[in-house]
Amino acid sequence: MLTAANFSYAQQAKPPKTPAKKTDPVRRVQPTEVPALPPEFVEKLNTRGCTIPQFDAAISTAGEPGAITNDVTNVIHGDFTRKGQQDWAVLCSNGRSSTIVIFWAKPTTCPSSLARLDDAHYLKQPAKGKTLRYSRSIRTFGENDIDNRPGTSGLRPLAHDGIDDRFVGKSSAYFYCNEGKWRIFPAKEGSLAKASLPAAAVKASKDASLQ
Repeated sequence: MLTAANFSYAQQAKPPKTPAKKTDPVRRVQPTEVPALPPEFVEKLNTRGCTIPQFDAAISTAGEPGAITNDVTNVIHGDFTRKGQQDWAVLCSNGRSSTIVIFWAKPTTCPSSLARLDDAHYLKQPAKGKTLRYSRSIRTFGENDIDNRPGTSGLRPLAHDGIDDRFVGKSSAYFYCNEGKWRIFPAKEGSLAKASLPAAAVKASKDASLQ
């Protein structure tokens, strides 16, 4: 016989609800989904467990310097150590943070990875109530692209390309391989001063320049 007390207990003893799975706001592609990448580089990225976070297409600009296609972002190529040497760079994410990984066409003394930073830092809400968008983007910058970026006058004319690492709409850091080290040149984007660069980005960039 089911008493009132037992009935009450049966009502309260429902199994706990399974927590809702959080949706990753960052769209990612696998290295194998980028046919233009050299197979050796794809293997290297897969070994590291990389996915490639995508700069949100709704706020991206088509035809970025060094981009291989307008459909995939954060995969670039350029002469990053010497003219005529076609190197590759990819933003490699482990799901929590991303690092710029470089695939050198020939051996070089500059480190093959730099600027590891949290993905969450680059999530930007374009307007109140709108979906978060990932806003980190890398692009190839050469002599005709960097304009009058502070600190680069001693390197001009540039002997080869560099990598511009942007928090789109806020700030950027230009990386240039020089004498076996990555040199960093932070700059403003739009009306924001270079001081708007996140402290973590500046630290990571400085660490890279010392390697």
